[in-house]
Amino acid sequence: MFSDEFREKLIFLAPILFVISILYVMIGISIYVSMSDWRSYQISLNFVGLRNYEALFSNPRFYTALKNNIIWIILFMGPTSILGLVIAYIMVSTGKEMIFRTIFLLPTAISMTVAGTLWVWMYAENGAINTLLKALNLGFLARPWISDPSIALYALIFVTIWQYLGFAIIIFEAAIKGIDPSLIEAAQIDGASSFQIFWDVIVPQVRHGFLVAVPLLALSALKIFDIVYVATRGGPGLATDVLGYFMWETAFWQRFMADGAAIATIIFAISLGIVIPYALIALRRWFR
Repeated sequence: MFSDEFREKLIFLAPILFVISILYVMIGISIYVSMSDWRSYQISLNFVGLRNYEALFSNPRFYTALKNNIIWIILFMGPTSILGLVIAYIMVSTGKEMIFRTIFLLPTAISMTVAGTLWVWMYAENGAINTLLKALNLGFLARPWISDPSIALYALIFVTIWQYLGFAIIIFEAAIKGIDPSLIEAAQIDGASSFQIFWDVIVPQVRHGFLVAVPLLALSALKIFDIVYVATRGGPGLATDVLGYFMWETAFWQRFMADGAAIATIIFAISLGIVIPYALIALRRWFR
């Protein structure tokens, strides 16, 4: 009845289509719940339109969490991408790839929950960082890193940079290795320095690496939750509150499921705002 070729394609596509269908059904259910009156332990799916969104947009906490997410995306995405490219170039140019991979990929293998627990101890008032600073007679630099509202957010952003840096390095390492060696050899023959080779040859040739790394890092920062939950619970005050933690607390702690679903829908919409331009640029690049 069906050809062997069709069966092979069906075997390959069926699991993908099944997962995609489940995913979009769940998204649809979440959007509907966000327009319901489910605000207690008891399930209630009476349609109330955009009332939950109106309440959310009038909540100052939503804008605080959104602002923190935007800061997180900018301060996480930029340094992680740039450092990843620089370190990947040093790795490839020096031939010390195994050493660098061991150092920078180890944090990537650690879950964010474990990393958060580790850095809570590191950031403690009498933790490793402050103890080291005092031992080096730099006690004036010691800080209550995650207890001070003015620096707590940046301390957590540093943790995510530390953990995702290995991911960026691998992407740019692959991009650099894909460059035609003759371009680098020609620059070396012309007497170009290592910096000139990096700036004039490497950077223009690895734009596709940024095309992959930047959107993925932005999405990772947008859906950040675990490090905030483990380290600060959104505090001090709302200094480290983000949309992911706001959603969890609203839906699963306060049991306002409809409001939590509304926050989740907004996160999804922002994600589309990141993914769609990336997809259009990628398609334009691949099919031109």
